[in-house]
Amino acid sequence: MYQLLFDAIASMDVYDEASLMSKFSDQAFTKRFPVTKRRLYEAILKSLDAFHAESSVDARLRRTLHQVEILHKRALYDDARKMLGSVRKLARQHDRQTILLETLAWERVLMESDAYSGTDAKDLNALQQRSNDLLEELRQVEQLWHLKSLSFVTLYHQGHARDKDRMKELRRVLQHPLLKSDARLMTAKARYLHHHVHSVADYAMGDLSACLHHLDRNLKLLDKEPHLVKDGPNLLIGVLSNSAYVAMRCGRTADAFDKLKRFRKLPQRFGKHLDADLTVKIFATGSSLEMAFHAQLGNMEKGCEAADRMAVELDRFAEKLSPLRMAGLCFQAAYQYFGIGRMDLALRWSHRQLNLKGIDESGEVHCFGRILNLLIHLERGDERLLGYALRNTERYLKDRNRTYRFETAFLTFLRNRLKAHGPEAERQALQQFRDSLVPLVDDPLEQAVFDHFDPLAWVESKLSQRPFSEVVKERALKQTRAA
Repeated sequence: MYQLLFDAIASMDVYDEASLMSKFSDQAFTKRFPVTKRRLYEAILKSLDAFHAESSVDARLRRTLHQVEILHKRALYDDARKMLGSVRKLARQHDRQTILLETLAWERVLMESDAYSGTDAKDLNALQQRSNDLLEELRQVEQLWHLKSLSFVTLYHQGHARDKDRMKELRRVLQHPLLKSDARLMTAKARYLHHHVHSVADYAMGDLSACLHHLDRNLKLLDKEPHLVKDGPNLLIGVLSNSAYVAMRCGRTADAFDKLKRFRKLPQRFGKHLDADLTVKIFATGSSLEMAFHAQLGNMEKGCEAADRMAVELDRFAEKLSPLRMAGLCFQAAYQYFGIGRMDLALRWSHRQLNLKGIDESGEVHCFGRILNLLIHLERGDERLLGYALRNTERYLKDRNRTYRFETAFLTFLRNRLKAHGPEAERQALQQFRDSLVPLVDDPLEQAVFDHFDPLAWVESKLSQRPFSEVVKERALKQTRAA
């Protein structure tokens, strides 16, 4: 019965319950179809559980612990003790503190089952010390995870630190004892989180050099502790891609491309462990990284080719991408086409980004998406529409307290540009805008601007009447030489 129903559902392109009921109208299970569907669901889960029983360290450990329980119930205490030793060894290799605590509980049970035969106070004290150490290991990881998440929540929802209060908050996070350089960290996972928190906070504060230092420390750690990657491939995806991107932002182009090559080899490295979730992450992160590199170097033509490749796959993965990730990809594609002057395609991607549902509209990428949208309208000569969009964006940024130095300078420029009559007045508005941008280049609070696009290069291109991408290339070359 369940096999028939499963095959029928699997053959459908779109689930159609009415069709199923008609097809199996002579079957008794249609009379209680909700119950039947639930039991089919449970049967599929049991099959998947059996199929993936050895697919991860956690699955193997849980399964072996269950076997310890079975042996204990059959009074096979010596066999249970030997198997428990195997669990403890594997759990220690992979820093599975919660499993190790469970093995301690079973050690106590087995001691009691043997009426403490062969056990003395020294053994009990050693067991208690192991328990204390495990709890401290667990406490460190839990606290560091909390600090990491606090930093990420701020970064995802609000973006970079753009004011002194946010900078103070992040610096306060970095004052935690576990984030001190001499902190005694007991596990590889704790050491990873230590550098992870630093890299996130440093990035949010605009200190890209310090951020890259901690990212590279984590790359070395993941190479040294391969079980961290085996247990959580997402760690390597995140650290490697972020390190490549920040290296490019720091002008370390060769280092950035070396890391990009490593990133492209991840599917082969993960092999059979490359599941649907990892495939989506590698697609989204790889596409974002490739477009970001081309944007930083001014290779907008190649960036558009990357955007075209991304677009082919985007609809296939769209439902599995977070709104934030989708917004980032749309913004980057819009920027590539903006860079080569294809304002029709830039506007199409920009509208797709700004019309996304489920995105936090106070987020950084959405705010810069609105700014890019205004620039696209300006380049298209849509001055009537631009005036309306400008007023709308002014209210939007003001309501969200996002009128920082760049945003203020940009809005002032657009107002002046709309009032300008004739080439000389337009040029004066551009020169004033350039003068207001120059001090922002080295301001840590304004690094978010240059993470998304290069307004100074755009102004210089308008004043010199040269292609935007050409000016970006010049600026990128100077930064590489300086690095």
